[in-house]
Amino acid sequence: MEPIKKILVPTDFSDNAKSAYEHSREIAHRFDARVDFIHIIPMLKYFHESIATLGNPLDMEGEIYPRAQKEAEQKLKRLMETYLTDEQRGEAICRVGRKPSARISDWAGEGGYDMIVMASKGRHDSHLLRGSTTEKVIRYSDIPVFTVDASLSSDGFERILLPTDGSKLSFSALPVALSLADIYGAEIILYYAMELYGNPLDDGKKRDPRKSEEANIYEALIDRLEAYLSSDKGGRIQIHRGEADFEDAFVITEGASSHSIPFSTAVEKSVSAHVGIQEYAGDHADLVVMATHGYSGWAHLFLGSTTEMVAQHLDIPVVTVRPPQSELKKRE
Repeated sequence: MEPIKKILVPTDFSDNAKSAYEHSREIAHRFDARVDFIHIIPMLKYFHESIATLGNPLDMEGEIYPRAQKEAEQKLKRLMETYLTDEQRGEAICRVGRKPSARISDWAGEGGYDMIVMASKGRHDSHLLRGSTTEKVIRYSDIPVFTVDASLSSDGFERILLPTDGSKLSFSALPVALSLADIYGAEIILYYAMELYGNPLDDGKKRDPRKSEEANIYEALIDRLEAYLSSDKGGRIQIHRGEADFEDAFVITEGASSHSIPFSTAVEKSVSAHVGIQEYAGDHADLVVMATHGYSGWAHLFLGSTTEMVAQHLDIPVVTVRPPQSELKKRE
C-alpha cells in the first residue's frame, strides 16, 4: 500500500486540463491529501541560448517574465479556490522552463510528491495521442503519473487493470494499484498477454499437461507474484487463493487488522502486449495501472514501448509507475 498525501497538478489552463482538477480533488478527498497546482511558462530555445551567452545571466523568473508569472499565479489560485477545499489547497507554483515536461518531472521528484495528476491532452487537442508534454512526463517521472481524459467522471473506479509480463519490475505497480483499489472499493484485474512471438514465462519449467496453456501461465504468474510479495513487502500483503482458478484476493495486514481486495487474472493471446492491453482495458476496466519497465528482449519488450503506446492511445485513465532505481540497475 502506497500513501498518497501530496499531489502535483500541472496545467496549461486549457479546457482539457479541467479533468485533472476534478480527479485530483477526488483523490485528495479519499486519501486526505494536499494538492499543489503548477504552470510552466515555456521559454523559446533560441532566447534561452542567447541569454546564456551573456556575461551576467539574467534571472529569468524574476526579470524576464514577471508579469506573465504574476498573472499565471493568480489564475492558479482562482482555479484552486474553485476546485479544491481549504483543506486540500496547497501551493500555486509558476515557473519558467525551456522544457515544461522536464521542469514538471524535476519539481515533482524534488518536492516529495506522491503522485502527478494531469490531463491526457493539453491545449493542442488530439483524439489519437496523449499530449507531448504528458507523454514526456510519463517517460521521465520517478513518481506515479495519473493521466485522465476530459470525458471521464471522477465518481470512482470499479475495475483496475494491472498489466504484467510476470517480471518483478512489472509488479512494482501493484502497491499503487492496491492503494487506489482500497480507497475506491475496486477490484484488480491482473492481465497477461500471450504474445505470438514469445512468452516471458516460458522459462523451462515443467507445465501441467492436464491444464490449458492459460491455466499454466496463471499458476506461474501467481507463483511469481507470491515470491515478489514475500521478498519485497515483508509478509504484509499475501494472496488468498480462491476456490476457482483465476479468482483470488490480496489480504493486507496492518497491525492487528486485515482486509482483502479481490483480484482476478486474465490471460489472453494477442498479437502484441499493447494491443491486448488496449482491447481488454477498453471493455473491462475503468483505470489502468502499469509499470514503465518490465522484461526486455526481442519478443517481450514490456516498456519503453508497451506502456508508452498504451498510455498514448487508451481513452481511460492510466497511472504509470516507475520501478525503483535499484531494480532498474539490476536489469542493466
